[in-house]
Amino acid sequence: MKAMRETKIRTRTFHDWLNPHEHQRPSLESYSDRKVHCDGRDVGKTSEIEIAAVWAALTGIPGKQMLVATQFEQHLFPLMHRIVRRFEQHPKLAETIVENKRTPSWFLRFANGFTLWGRIAGPRGVNFQGMHVDFQLVDEAQELTDTSWGELYQALNGGGWRWVYGVPNGRRDTFYRMTKMPGVEQYNWPSTLNPAFTAKKDRELKRLYGGKGAPGYIHHVLGQHGTLVRGEFNLDDFRARLNESLQSPAFLLQGVDRFEAPSGIPRGEYYLGCDLGFARDPSEFVVYRADEPHFINVARVHLRGVDYARQTAIIRELDRAYGFRCIGIDAGNNGRAVAHELMASGANWCGRVEAIEFGAAIDLEPLPDGTVPRRRAKEFMTELLQRRMAERSLVFPKLTARESQYAAHSYRIAQDGRIVYEKGNDHLIDADRCAILARYLDTQDPIITPPLGIRIHAF
Repeated sequence: MKAMRETKIRTRTFHDWLNPHEHQRPSLESYSDRKVHCDGRDVGKTSEIEIAAVWAALTGIPGKQMLVATQFEQHLFPLMHRIVRRFEQHPKLAETIVENKRTPSWFLRFANGFTLWGRIAGPRGVNFQGMHVDFQLVDEAQELTDTSWGELYQALNGGGWRWVYGVPNGRRDTFYRMTKMPGVEQYNWPSTLNPAFTAKKDRELKRLYGGKGAPGYIHHVLGQHGTLVRGEFNLDDFRARLNESLQSPAFLLQGVDRFEAPSGIPRGEYYLGCDLGFARDPSEFVVYRADEPHFINVARVHLRGVDYARQTAIIRELDRAYGFRCIGIDAGNNGRAVAHELMASGANWCGRVEAIEFGAAIDLEPLPDGTVPRRRAKEFMTELLQRRMAERSLVFPKLTARESQYAAHSYRIAQDGRIVYEKGNDHLIDADRCAILARYLDTQDPIITPPLGIRIHAF
């Protein structure tokens, strides 16, 4: 790697050609073999990775290899696409590529013998196994699981370089520990360093995140760890429940798009979970089939800009096809209005539709001494999901959106001991919560418990 350092010194003008911002230069011109970025969003991390990859490809030592690594495909694909596009847009650079593959993983071989890999971690970091590279660039490092890091460590040759880029999320995980390691070159770029960041945008972000002291603002704008939060779900347990061969129809509807439920549905016990949104937030409908011990997600409907009357009609159409035993609807926003409209249609709907108050308390089955334990609804639904995943009885199709939501979902403990779930993109999780509670309510012994299995009390 000494030769690469010397080559880098001679080619600093290459950075000028790629037009970095001034705040990027100290990092780009660094010779450190261990570097960690703990940054805000939209501040130049991806462009630095792009610059570093192109530089290494043009000036790298023959026979050396670089790995660009992420946890998820939605992070890797746009990054690798930018790197490849950088070469393809310049004829002289395009001539340096002698081999370019994108499946089953990204692989580029250059005329000077240098090779560039792009890979996601895969289950438990399996895609890093067997690799031996001289340079690692890790993007969205806060998303990597501890098991993925364990495999990534062993994929770096002795004397190799590892540069890590992430946005803090409040968790005290491997990425957090890396940002505190002595002997590692540390950077913190808040979003305010971006020349396009204005006072108007700052005011908007403060409103959206809930103030400058809100966790989202601290993490995504300031690039700081902030108050401790905990990951809600074990990503390894989640990935163990993925069935990539499961063919589950997915419908993505916008505005007044026509919807028709699939035909030829096999007989079974089906449940629907609904998280309703309209103006800015999407709606998620998830269909599950109970085939105990398994609870299997067999369909998804994703809606954007669809009004509540249309959403009600879509629920009716889904029921026509699946004949749900129970339908769980998040009673937030106008979810309760949709639930009431359905129940007003007749006794058949009244017995199957559950409007679920996430912030309410619920009474569970009485204990042997007659005591009736109470739990908060959202906590209880989350526990049902966690229990199913730990028991390996929940089955998901391969769905990137769900995987990223489960990976990012977190909580903190309030001063009064309550669990506070961090706000974010969790619409699929909430739909899953509703579906799994619908199954729970439908299968409780009516002799032991009230007719609904639990009683829900608003605070």
